[in-house]
Amino acid sequence: MGVIQFLVERPDLLSGASELSLVDFLMYDGRVIPARTHLVNGMLYCERQRSESGQMRLLWPRFDGRRQVVHTTSLREQSAPYSLELELARGQLSRLRNQFSSWSGAGLQVSRQLTTLIHDSHRSFRSAVLRIESPETAIAAAVLSIDNSSRASDLLCERYVEQRIDYRRSRAARLPVFLGCRLKQIPADSDAFCRAFNAVQLDTPWKDLERDDGEYQWAQLDELVAWAQAQKLFVLGGPLLDLSEDSLPEWLKAWTGDMVNLQSFTADFVETVVGRYVGRVRHWEVVAGANRGGVASLDEEQRMNLVARAIEAARQVDEHTQISLRVLQPWGEYLSQTKNRLSPIQFVDTLRRCGVRFAEVNLDLRVGDDPAPTLWRDCLSLSHLIDQWSLRQVPINIMLTVPSAPAGKELEFEAIQVQWLEKAVRMCLAKERVVGIYYSNWNQQAPGLPHTALVNPDDSPRATLDLLQLMSNKYWG
Repeated sequence: MGVIQFLVERPDLLSGASELSLVDFLMYDGRVIPARTHLVNGMLYCERQRSESGQMRLLWPRFDGRRQVVHTTSLREQSAPYSLELELARGQLSRLRNQFSSWSGAGLQVSRQLTTLIHDSHRSFRSAVLRIESPETAIAAAVLSIDNSSRASDLLCERYVEQRIDYRRSRAARLPVFLGCRLKQIPADSDAFCRAFNAVQLDTPWKDLERDDGEYQWAQLDELVAWAQAQKLFVLGGPLLDLSEDSLPEWLKAWTGDMVNLQSFTADFVETVVGRYVGRVRHWEVVAGANRGGVASLDEEQRMNLVARAIEAARQVDEHTQISLRVLQPWGEYLSQTKNRLSPIQFVDTLRRCGVRFAEVNLDLRVGDDPAPTLWRDCLSLSHLIDQWSLRQVPINIMLTVPSAPAGKELEFEAIQVQWLEKAVRMCLAKERVVGIYYSNWNQQAPGLPHTALVNPDDSPRATLDLLQLMSNKYWG
C-alpha cells in the first residue's frame, strides 16, 4: 500500500466525489493503477496498492467550462506533499513539449500562434514555480499554464491532423478507411445514410435474435443485410456477444453460473449466426466489452475463456472470416470502478499470448452518462491512445459516440458535439493503423444516450449527421 499526498489550494476546481473516485495512475509500461482518494482540509490523499512511480490522471475544468482528463508527470512517493496545481501544470506542459518536439522533428510545420501559446504556457509555469512563496499568485499562474497548455495541445493536433491527412491524400485520392454507423433496422432515409457512410455495422443483440431457446428471429436482420448489400456498403456484423451490458436472453440467465453450458450456448449462437450469413458478412465483431465485463459476474479468466470459445466457434464456420474484438474504456477507467486487474492492453495481449487469433481491435469511445463512459480527453490523448495500440501491429477500428447533452442544454451543446466529432474523426483519419470509424447511434433515443443520435425522432438530420455527410464528400466523394 502506498500513499501520495497533494496540497490543493483550489479545491473548488476539483470534481465531485463520484469523479474523484476515478483518479488513477498511469505506469511507464501502460499499466493503470486505481487510487482511493480522500480530500480533507485542502489535502488530497491518493492510496494505491503499489508504491511505484506513475502519472496521476484526474478530471480538471478548462476555462471554457468543460472538464477533461489532465496528467501530472511521473511522481514518486515522498513524505512531503506535492502541490496539485503545480504538478498538473508541469505534467500538461511536459506532454505538450514532448509531442511538439516529436512532431516538429518529423517535419511538422508550426504556426506563430502555436509557438506563442507554448511560450505563454512556459511563462505561466515559470511564474508558478518562482512565486511559490505567494500561494495565491503561484496557483493562479499554474491554472493559467494548464489552460494555455490545453489550448496549445488542441492547436498542435490541428496542425498535425491537417498535414497528415494532406500527406495521405497525396498518396491516394480516397483514404483507405471505412466510415460507418451502427444500425438495428433499415433507416427511414436511406439516401441520407449513404451520403454519409460507406460501411454499416449490423446490430445483432442475442436477446433479440434468440428470445426463446433455439427459436431465432431472422426477418429484421435478413432485411438489413440485403439492404446493405444492395447499397454496396461494407458490412461489419456484431457484436455477437456483449459482456458489458445485459444483452443475454432471459432463458440463458439460469445457466450463467455454469461456465461449461454457458460456453456451449455461446458457441452454438455464434456458429448459427455466422453460418447463416457466410459469404454475405465477412467481418464479425464477435465479442464486446470482455476487458471490462459486467454480465453474469464473470471474472477476467472466465471472460477470456468465453472469448476464446466464441472466436473458435466463428472460425469453425468460416476460416476466412475477419474477427474483431471491442475494447471498452480503452484508457482503463473501469479499473477504478470494478475488481478487474488487467488494463485494456494487458487484457488483449494476454489473449494473443494464449493463442486467440483476431484480425482487428475496436476501441470504443463513448463520452457521457453511459454506465461505462469514456472520460472526456483532448485530441492529443486520442493520438497517444491510437499510437499505443498501433504498436501491437493490429488494424484498429474506432467506435464513436458524441458526448451526451446535459439536461436543458441540448441545443447549445450540439455545437460542442459537432466540434468533438470533427476533431475525433480527423485524428482517426490521420493515423494509418485506423481502418474503420463507426458511429454507434443512428436513431436510438434511449435514456442512456440522450441526444447522441444522428437523426431526430422525426428522422430529420441533426448537425452531427450534416457534418459526417460533408466529411464523407470531402474525403471519399
